[in-house]
Amino acid sequence: MKTDNRKQVLISDLHTWSTVGIWPEGFISKAGSHVGQNKYQGLLWEIWNHMWDWAFEIIGGDPYDLIINGDIVEGDHHRSKQVMTGDRDDQMIAAEMIIRPRLCYDPSLFIVQGTECHTHDDELWIGQELGAHKDPSTGHHAFRRLELELPTGKLLAVSHHMPTTKRIWTEANALNAELQNEVAEKVRNGVRPPDMIARAHRHIHGYYSNGRQAACCTGAWQGLTRFGDKVVPHAIPAPSMIILDSSHKEEGELPTIHEKVVSAPH
Repeated sequence: MKTDNRKQVLISDLHTWSTVGIWPEGFISKAGSHVGQNKYQGLLWEIWNHMWDWAFEIIGGDPYDLIINGDIVEGDHHRSKQVMTGDRDDQMIAAEMIIRPRLCYDPSLFIVQGTECHTHDDELWIGQELGAHKDPSTGHHAFRRLELELPTGKLLAVSHHMPTTKRIWTEANALNAELQNEVAEKVRNGVRPPDMIARAHRHIHGYYSNGRQAACCTGAWQGLTRFGDKVVPHAIPAPSMIILDSSHKEEGELPTIHEKVVSAPH
């Protein structure tokens, strides 16, 4: 797909429905119960709103693409008890309440599917409700993988998964390895390789560039669950947002990267 918009906003891993994920104010469940934010979610909500204030200062009045790269909802996984209500439909309602107010400037919306055990097919229905672009290969309102050609001709490839690591000193290695592996796979199969990739899933923000190619990963809007504490016990969540900005860029140039990372309370 091609876009004429010179700015792309990237977020991921909202994990709505988790007791340590982002949750909207004033939520009423399907059963009619008020399900309020806990203290942690209240702090996440403040970070969420401040980050969007920052984003709109950069976006200004320009048209833009909003790309939500997977795991919008928490889902029912690993028999977790850390969920806000007993009804899975409530998570999709909550996700809409979180995202819809951020569509007030009529962005072009792309949703990329996340981890199956979290999302099942919920992101397809959320995308449909919010009017997201359809994936031409499936006809659904969420992409398995999004390839977006920017106005400068650079190709951005967005997918959710990438390897995780406990080792802070190998985070940049993982980004470059993901980028170069995808480029090599495409080249040897005679397919156009991306110039830039966007990933999520590992819940850790990162950006790498060699000047001609780039890779980025957005942080998660979720604190450390009991399951996460088993896998990465020392991790401190850091929600983030990335804005790709091709304003004033010439043909063949990479976009400018605006990044905002906030250490969540822990």
